[in-house]
Amino acid sequence: MSVFTSLGILILAMLILLSLKLIPGIFMLFTHFNLGKFSRKKAEDLSIFFIFGVEIMFALVFIFINSIFHLLSSTEIIFENAIFNFIFAGIMIALCFATFLFYFKKESGTKLFISRKTAHNFILKAKTAKNRSDAFLLGFIAGIPELLFSLPLFTISFIEMSKLSFPYLSFSALILVFIFISVIPLFIIYTLESTNHNLAELEKSRIKNKTFFRVFISTLYLLLAILIIIPGVTS
Repeated sequence: MSVFTSLGILILAMLILLSLKLIPGIFMLFTHFNLGKFSRKKAEDLSIFFIFGVEIMFALVFIFINSIFHLLSSTEIIFENAIFNFIFAGIMIALCFATFLFYFKKESGTKLFISRKTAHNFILKAKTAKNRSDAFLLGFIAGIPELLFSLPLFTISFIEMSKLSFPYLSFSALILVFIFISVIPLFIIYTLESTNHNLAELEKSRIKNKTFFRVFISTLYLLLAILIIIPGVTS
């Protein structure tokens, strides 16, 4: 039962990460500007480095989480205690309400929770990026404001992955697979934008589906909280 619970938690956490909109939104603008300024080959090269920056940021988040748990393992804190299940569940419930109430701005359009100053800075960096280091740095910092919503997901995913053991797949390899799946939306966006699906069409789709994703992500956080609580209740 615990294996299926862990897999369920991982799947829900992954679905939420795949549904968050900040990094894809920045990448969408970044790709749009690059395809307008550069050759398709250079635009693709810069997009790969943006995605690589995102992956490195995710990897460093996991390294940070691992370091914290390693430090705390020398204390008397027991993470298998049911109280931690309820703490994490409480965090997910809080994020459920936070996502529904302010992750998406209430006004029309695709504005998210970040300040307008931060949004304008991202737009400027996406517009002026011209080499691999610019693309990498933009990808690296793109997800930082969203850590409020994603860091608990990375943390609970780290915990659940540490409980699983798959033949021929080590813990580190499992994390790498998790990171790769997390950036799949970026590959989809680049494919769409490089095959005559312009920015206006993608923005229109985001606006059309905004209410759906508000409800969808909030529901996933709630389901995640329930799955996290189950071991604490049964124990």
